[in-house]
Amino acid sequence: MNISIAGGGAFGTALANALIKENSITIHTRNKQVIAEINTSRKNPSYFPNKILSKAIKATDDLQSISNADYLFLCIPSNAIIDFMKQLQLKPECVVINGAKGFGQKGKFIPDAIAEIIPNRLASLKGPSFANEFIFEIPTSFTIATSDISDFQNIKSLFRSNLAVFDYTDDIRGVELLSILKNIYAIIVGIVDAYYNSSNVRFLVFTKALNEIKRILEIFSVKSDTIFRYAGIGDFGLTSLNDLSRNRTLGLLIGKGFFGQNPGNPIVLEGVNAIDHIYGKLTYSQHSELPYFSQLHNLFNNRINVKDFVNYVIYN
Repeated sequence: MNISIAGGGAFGTALANALIKENSITIHTRNKQVIAEINTSRKNPSYFPNKILSKAIKATDDLQSISNADYLFLCIPSNAIIDFMKQLQLKPECVVINGAKGFGQKGKFIPDAIAEIIPNRLASLKGPSFANEFIFEIPTSFTIATSDISDFQNIKSLFRSNLAVFDYTDDIRGVELLSILKNIYAIIVGIVDAYYNSSNVRFLVFTKALNEIKRILEIFSVKSDTIFRYAGIGDFGLTSLNDLSRNRTLGLLIGKGFFGQNPGNPIVLEGVNAIDHIYGKLTYSQHSELPYFSQLHNLFNNRINVKDFVNYVIYN
């Protein structure tokens, strides 16, 4: 199979390295240094200086080569995907798999936005997957969401079975929404952990947060049981409870007072960027059903301080 991976960052590189070597694997990136390093030394030292990559991987900045792809994995920032896709000429049978997390342009789910410009079959790939573990061949889990279960089986078969474990759902929009919500609620868990650093409090908040995430899935008319897939509770657990998570770390820093109440800090994060968009889609009565989400929105809009936020989260 001809497999193209858009993005030569940490996740795109780790994903490429997990594909079976019988595939023809091409990483597409604009970074000339990354291209040269992968093609000459089989390394991407910007992210993994000590890892030798699979011999099957090559890198290029030639978008024309994507026209031969049987599968295209999108591992670039979510807000760049539509402009990227408009530059491509894909063959009709190419399956496009979104690995990016976050809303696309104009607040649309990325597969929905892609479907407006190309007729190709689409899938979503999400799960509890730190790239710096995946690259060193630690078993890692993903949910593949696609309307066609045969595409699930085919995408699964592209990967080395000792590295990647998969579950399936046809709920593409639910998986996309979960990939956004887990970042938002990880910030909340981080803020509270900065105050208490207590297992009791941590799982008090985790449980309430999980119930709110489930309620938002219902509000957006996607399948609430998608929360039980790897892309649901698995990815939320990884993101909210592990200090390697950028969103949890942002919460810890806010809780310690480094960023105050304003999310306009130098860390660009999917969770922060999505809060206003989701809040605007909720009715007033739905705000009251989602106290954690609503209070985080208030915190980021300077209507409440961190101490009051933490007390509200725990005691309400």
